[in-house]
Amino acid sequence: MAHHSISLALLSILGAIIPGPASAQEKPVVGLIPKAQKPLKMDGKLTDWDGAFVTPVHVGHPDFANRGGQFLYLWDEKYLYIGLKCLDQKMAHVGKDNELYNGDAVEFYLDVRRGEDLGAAPFGPGTLHMFYTAFTNTEVKPRMKIRDLPAFKDFTLQGAEVAAVKTPWGYTAEFKLPWRNFLRPESNFLNFNPNIGEIIGIDCELCSSDGGPRVDRTFVYSGPAAVGSPSAFGRVQLVDKIEANALKPLGRALLPLSLAKSANYAWLYGTVCVSPTIEGSVAKLEGKLLDSGGKVRRTATGSKKTLDGGFTLWTGSWEMFDLVSGIYTLELVATDKAGAVITSRSEKMIHGNPALTK
Repeated sequence: MAHHSISLALLSILGAIIPGPASAQEKPVVGLIPKAQKPLKMDGKLTDWDGAFVTPVHVGHPDFANRGGQFLYLWDEKYLYIGLKCLDQKMAHVGKDNELYNGDAVEFYLDVRRGEDLGAAPFGPGTLHMFYTAFTNTEVKPRMKIRDLPAFKDFTLQGAEVAAVKTPWGYTAEFKLPWRNFLRPESNFLNFNPNIGEIIGIDCELCSSDGGPRVDRTFVYSGPAAVGSPSAFGRVQLVDKIEANALKPLGRALLPLSLAKSANYAWLYGTVCVSPTIEGSVAKLEGKLLDSGGKVRRTATGSKKTLDGGFTLWTGSWEMFDLVSGIYTLELVATDKAGAVITSRSEKMIHGNPALTK
């Protein structure tokens, strides 16, 4: 049976039908960063990241066992912490020090500007785009570098650290960034004091190689637009700890979804990597396919499996051959054992050729 991913052309059509996102200043919070409850050891092992907010990436990649990743987030009064768990069978970074994106690496994006300046289009004081990798060639020998932009020419990164370890299924890494980098008057960055409730802009891009140059990249909240402007970054909130009600609108980050449609016989296939933030509480993950009138046409409870490294994948499918052409909505809902909604998300798609039904 032939399959293909939902095309960019269809997404473009949907973009003309479905309203786009709000303006930069109206962007919603799409993720959380909980406060670390104890000092982190920074040994690369991720063993003391209890309570972190976790966002899986590369969901739906055909080589997920060699690409899948999870970014973890914590903060305290001194540091912002970013963890990474990565499935990787060929760990390496053979790129030069001035090309740290070009291998197994992370591109990190941050915007701590205040008020209406948060999410402003140009990079400038209060923003950061940098690269770090756990490797030099095939050794665990971390490197980091700030992007070469005029906005950062007078900025020297101080006190940042990267630690990593190899595992049987890939590697884990920890990165910490001192907030004081945004408190030094000589840096010309706007003063930023981390507090519960603060909202910042952020993104993490996982770069993957197979022992050579970069062959894959994936983003948590945005996409390549983040390279051009902080306005593309996701908005996340610093919190004391994760509260259940706060997770309900964060389904895009907690239930990252890949959809594919068969080309010869109309089936829709979905894959979700359930975030460890909620995985232990999810008793049921159900996907309902609704027509344009909101009527449920197909329902799937799917099945799940756990890969090495603690990656839980849920898969579901919906037969569509006898459904009329039109715009459909897939609603995914994760519930606990009491039936309460933990989080949810919905995605619209085109089935068949709606123009022929008019």
